Amino acid sequence: MFDSAEFAALREEYLQGVLQRAGHLREAVTALRQGSPVDLRQLRQEVHKLRGSGGFYGFKALSAAAAEAEDALLMVLDGELERDDKALADLVDRVLEEIDAASR
Repeated sequence: MFDSAEFAALREEYLQGVLQRAGHLREAVTALRQGSPVDLRQLRQEVHKLRGSGGFYGFKALSAAAAEAEDALLMVLDGELERDDKALADLVDRVLEEIDAASR
């Protein structure tokens, strides 16, 4: 199945969707760096989707970067980690770097 033309088409379709959603992540990174309000729950949800789906479609580095960002966001949301917007922006920026790498 994973070597089929159908899966390759699905993988490309998935990547196009990820590229479209990347705009929201870029906005969040900019807002975090500027100290503007960011809904961390929504941001966590976005990276959570990439964490699961990225690995399924063969983008393991993307999935790993999203996992790291999601784990940090969960710890902030649960009060286990002090909120550091610069550090969160850096983690989400790494997810964006992996999206860019996957699209090349």
